[in-house]
Amino acid sequence: MGIALYHDMRVEEDFNKCATRLFTILKKAAAERPGAPRYLYLDIQGHRNAAGGYDADALEIIREFLLDFLGPYVTEISTPLYRARNPKPQREDIPDVLNIQDPNREHTYDHGDLGVRNRDSGPDQRRSRPPVRAIADYLGLDEPICLICWQAPVERAHVVPESLGGSNDVRNFALLCPQHHREAPDVADAEAFWSWVDYACDRDGHMKWDGVDPEMLARMEHVGLHIDISGPVRKSLHHFTRVRDELVRHYGWCPEDFAGGYHWGALMEEFHTVMDAATSTHFNVAKKASTEAWALEVARRRLRDRDAAGEPADNQPTVSDRSSVELAERTASKSPGSGSARSLADAARRADTAIEAAALVRDLIGSAGVSSADDVLRGIKEEVADRTAQVERLAAELMEHAACRNCGHAVARIGDAPWRHSAAAPMSRGCRAASFDRDGTWDDSLNRSWKAMPRRTLR
Repeated sequence: MGIALYHDMRVEEDFNKCATRLFTILKKAAAERPGAPRYLYLDIQGHRNAAGGYDADALEIIREFLLDFLGPYVTEISTPLYRARNPKPQREDIPDVLNIQDPNREHTYDHGDLGVRNRDSGPDQRRSRPPVRAIADYLGLDEPICLICWQAPVERAHVVPESLGGSNDVRNFALLCPQHHREAPDVADAEAFWSWVDYACDRDGHMKWDGVDPEMLARMEHVGLHIDISGPVRKSLHHFTRVRDELVRHYGWCPEDFAGGYHWGALMEEFHTVMDAATSTHFNVAKKASTEAWALEVARRRLRDRDAAGEPADNQPTVSDRSSVELAERTASKSPGSGSARSLADAARRADTAIEAAALVRDLIGSAGVSSADDVLRGIKEEVADRTAQVERLAAELMEHAACRNCGHAVARIGDAPWRHSAAAPMSRGCRAASFDRDGTWDDSLNRSWKAMPRRTLR
């Protein structure tokens, strides 16, 4: 008796993800039923080009990957374009690992170019948005439901926002519930949007079965379909914690990627470049965690591409942002009796000194060409990372953050120092407790009628 292998290439899957999942299905079938004839069935949702045919990713899966690579390991293949039978006995020597190479860089995104990246080079120039029914048909949905959680009602979400050059082509839309529409990234890269949808489907897959009749779930279990309806609990996280969580779970960041050091200033500068050039807002709402996570990932890749190309280090900023040092110095000067504030200022100053020393030693090594100095540079980098981590730990322990009860702007304090606004209020409006000089420093000479205090909490 044979075994049927089925995969639906959903619109959010690109070539790499679809090929990897097909290979995983094949490996699992061969392990569970060795020697049994394998019949592979492939469906494709979306993935259309301007002419109405399949796009490059779908065609490469159908014409090249299935026939040239998976074909010898199955008995028969059925796709929307053909049905082919293996003329030879199916092979059982399936490779242990699938290595996808891209010698012509067909599936590689040039992170040096932050222009709009659509899936198709010639999007339709229609001016009005397509109806929900047309989008659902393109996405392969029987009814208009959210692509991620299968809930209704839905909203039409642009893949690439209009403000970034996205079109009103039906291929530039997804159907999302209001919650996932608010979370989706607003970026100039269509593949990044679909990659986020794929990640959200995996993260929130259990939500698809909310409200389903328990008897139906029992019948599915009876025929061998196991449905996981107890997904991970999504905690209520602060904004930057959500960004960090997405960088780890979606983009595979490790602790070393979050470490401080001389490269962090360059990463932040590149991050702001990406944010300004290739992201947008949704209904004038501030940047989303998914948008900022994508920008940080692109910034990291841009720096890696730059390093791989061998660009000189002089083109990269090496000294960290001094805003934290200045804030600590101002607080210490205004609170001379606060030992905790002075400790934070001293630690921040030592970290900046170490970072500048690392930049100087790296320049000396580059000019002298002494390979043995690599150990010295490595030790200084480790010292910089350790100093920066100390500052971050100390700041987290000493500094409190809240919102002003009078204006809602951010306020902070170090140790037992008074609460102060974290940024200067606008000249025309703002909190009367935010008394800043024109140079942005705090002015204690003014007699403020209000004090910067955190919002009251009722228990």
